[in-house]
Amino acid sequence: MDEIVKQQPKLTIAILAAGKASRFGSAKQLAYFQEKTLLQRSIDLFNSINCELLVITGAHQQAVNRHLNAQSKEYSVVFNPDWQKGMSSSIKAALAHCAKDSAGIMFATVDQIHITTHDIQSVIDKWHKNVSQIVCAQYAQHQGIPAIFPRAYFSLLLNLQGDKGARQIIKSSSNVSTVALPNAEIDIDTLEQLDIEKQLTRAC
Repeated sequence: MDEIVKQQPKLTIAILAAGKASRFGSAKQLAYFQEKTLLQRSIDLFNSINCELLVITGAHQQAVNRHLNAQSKEYSVVFNPDWQKGMSSSIKAALAHCAKDSAGIMFATVDQIHITTHDIQSVIDKWHKNVSQIVCAQYAQHQGIPAIFPRAYFSLLLNLQGDKGARQIIKSSSNVSTVALPNAEIDIDTLEQLDIEKQLTRAC
């Protein structure tokens, strides 16, 4: 089994946590859900997978760094000085720090709070079957993150501008495979949404 794992193409995972979260009203990355910040939940989720892990920071850099300094260091923190230019700038920052031998990169955010390790592993397993394909989550009639882009797509990712993420590349490509991830449908944009999810979790 160990020999098989070593032969698998290397994957980099980038947690995009550089946004200002203006609709949330504060540093959403540091909001708590089930006794952990959204950022720490994501780090713990991806640390269970044998991949290079990048955490892309930006708007709330100082507060986020103080939080990260108190956590385990099984990841690399990358500051995106151009965070005000939108999601595309964080994607570019991640690519600039992606290991040279990575065959692909997965993008994820902190606000899809119901995603599990099993969900992430299912996307990675699908990609390992054909590492030349984009593999992304399918939910609520949408295709989006978490999504893996092979190295052949890095140049297209580097050409993204503004607050547009990689979804437009997914839409325009015919070389896309999807994984049904209903857990990815819920993403947190406002404090009110997070409070509702907390209440629903307590009720279960």
